[in-house]
Amino acid sequence: MPTILINSLDDRRLDDYRNLPDPELLVDRGIFIAEGRLVVRRLLERSSFTARSLLVTPTAHTALTDIAPLLADLPVYVAEPQILHGVTGFNLHRGCLAIGERGQAADWQQIVGTARRIVVLEGVGNPDNVGTIFRNAAALGAGAVLVGPGCADPLYRKAIRTSMGTALHLPFAPMPDWLNSLARLRASGF
Repeated sequence: MPTILINSLDDRRLDDYRNLPDPELLVDRGIFIAEGRLVVRRLLERSSFTARSLLVTPTAHTALTDIAPLLADLPVYVAEPQILHGVTGFNLHRGCLAIGERGQAADWQQIVGTARRIVVLEGVGNPDNVGTIFRNAAALGAGAVLVGPGCADPLYRKAIRTSMGTALHLPFAPMPDWLNSLARLRASGF
């Protein structure tokens, strides 16, 4: 894995990691944050999303050596905890972040076509609750999650973290045109 030591808060290679608490800015930039070793592992091992880079402490870097082949083509920035804190604006207890690329939103009708059981969310605005629902949906055998109006972004870092990375591999899609989409969903047998 190409390891790059970072010693400065001003290093431009870390620009993707700045302003993380601003979810709208991340969406506008087409990225999301995976936070913590377990979640980063799930991004790299089980997800259809593309990872762009990692930012880790030396301790977290050592803990990820077993997945080195998955990191072969990714820049892995290694910095002391105070650098991570200064760049991100918050304290990272696990010292491990990855930038993922959002890509194009899935079409809800396509993901429903392969699912036997789905979960539909409406008005779940708290990202921790969205993450918990994803984790439980997977545990109960759901094949997809459909996200309606008023819901928090499943790719917001808190939702991903609370889902324990499940939001990175359980298919989900937004449901625009809510009432008509619900009618079509019902007509398709759900």
